[in-house]
Amino acid sequence: MRHAAHFLRLVALLVVAVVGFLFVRSKLVPQDFGVKGHFRLSAIADEAAREPRHIGSDACAECHDEIGNAWKAGKHRTPQCENCHGPGLMHTKVVAEESTTAYPDRILKIRLAIRRPTGIVECKWCHLRTFERPSTLKSIANVADHINSHTGTFTKDSKCIDCHNPHTTVVTVNAKGVPVPPKIGP
Repeated sequence: MRHAAHFLRLVALLVVAVVGFLFVRSKLVPQDFGVKGHFRLSAIADEAAREPRHIGSDACAECHDEIGNAWKAGKHRTPQCENCHGPGLMHTKVVAEESTTAYPDRILKIRLAIRRPTGIVECKWCHLRTFERPSTLKSIANVADHINSHTGTFTKDSKCIDCHNPHTTVVTVNAKGVPVPPKIGP
């Protein structure tokens, strides 16, 4: 009989824990969760009401026309500006001096609210040879080997943009055959 009392207390504790869990879950999980899938159904309307963060490369070219024209004529016309620079909405608001207080975006901590690419990380997103990249995409197996085979000097500060203009993919070389860093900014 003594063991039965322990068992009943354990069962009672489990029942209280399960009931407590179900009560807390009913208060925390929205009523429309799981109606049409494993998400909150009202999230669709919430997201549709948000202002789009990505504005597209044509909007970027309105102000950055020289870069936009070079980009449209180059091999990099498929990836959008925001693939490397991040969403453009905050950038346009900051430059136009519009209020951004309603936006909690981390990118607002950057002066012009646009990510300045490193010149190597963003290039590797597409051009580092991996098994899932299409074979039609120009890719390299190793950045150091690529730079050493073309310029002979790879350092920890070497960047793809030292030789390649990311907006046009043009490689400019001087009379000695040494790549000349392209002008990529305004």
